[in-house]
Amino acid sequence: MSEISAQTEKLYNILAGPTTPGQFPALRCPMLKAPPSYRAMEATVSKAPFTLCFSSLVSLGLAVAPASAQTETGLPPTRTVTVEGRSMRIMTAGLDQRKPGEPVVILESGAGEPGRSPLDAWKRVFPEIARLAPVFAYERRGHGLSEPDTERPTLRRVANVLHQLLLSAGIAPPYVLVGHSWGGNYILAFYDQFPSEVAGLVFIDAGTGTGPTREEKAAVVPPDNRAEALAPPILPPIPSDTPPGLRAEFEEIGKEMVSDGQESRSLRRPSEVPIAIVVATPPGRMTGASGAVTRLMIQHDLEWAWSVPNGVLITANVGHSVQNHEPALVAFLVQHVLNHRPTSSGR
Repeated sequence: MSEISAQTEKLYNILAGPTTPGQFPALRCPMLKAPPSYRAMEATVSKAPFTLCFSSLVSLGLAVAPASAQTETGLPPTRTVTVEGRSMRIMTAGLDQRKPGEPVVILESGAGEPGRSPLDAWKRVFPEIARLAPVFAYERRGHGLSEPDTERPTLRRVANVLHQLLLSAGIAPPYVLVGHSWGGNYILAFYDQFPSEVAGLVFIDAGTGTGPTREEKAAVVPPDNRAEALAPPILPPIPSDTPPGLRAEFEEIGKEMVSDGQESRSLRRPSEVPIAIVVATPPGRMTGASGAVTRLMIQHDLEWAWSVPNGVLITANVGHSVQNHEPALVAFLVQHVLNHRPTSSGR
């Protein structure tokens, strides 16, 4: 693992607690407002204030082989688009066959790392989603072959650049946005600024703006862990050879974490479009203080899922990159949001 890859892992562990990759496609899935086709046994688990539905991928109607047996489909070629005088790389599929009013699925990756394109985060699920709807993925400024920004990559700035990129590429709304990890904050910021253009949101083990505060975390962890929960996180140093665009993003992520989510908590969340949330809950994340905080986080997400039409929340016993471990599951959630998107207000 490179020094900067380790940096990314440390940031994630601070954000979400330790995780380990899942080895089997089994799910623990709390389903809220699930369609009638879901068949699962409900049970209350670990005295948590939410209900879990135990199910397999087969009972969800998904034919999925173990990750090691799945194959990858060739991806479409990429192209560059100029936004504010700077080039950005995009990858699309199905736009030439898009029907009037049909949503485009927009993929927003998590925090990046040098030497790896954000497009790689979607290589297993991209073909699955392309079978459902037109799909768009891209490299944020300073990532991959996209040129760095001249402004700080705050959540709202990144969302605004994405909006300009879509317009420059001739991709009109409506959009269903899918965010992985830190990318969840970016798609929420997009909705905050362009709500009438969003037909739904999918969060893949991602920030949703509903996360518990440090005070709320301290209230649920064992007494020995409360001081640590209340203190701002101590962030690892950013390696000196980090590319400028990634350095700026790491710095903004650090500011957001130290401020206990000041910008993300200021973003408005939708109440009238469908959302789907999947939380990775491998065994290492669900024990001790980390487990207590994760259960509280799920409770907050659950309350939001309950409050919107056709909201769905699932927990999956796999690692953080759910879209790589279980691409069919992520495609299923995208399909759920597409099926329940609003039909009024031009969406």
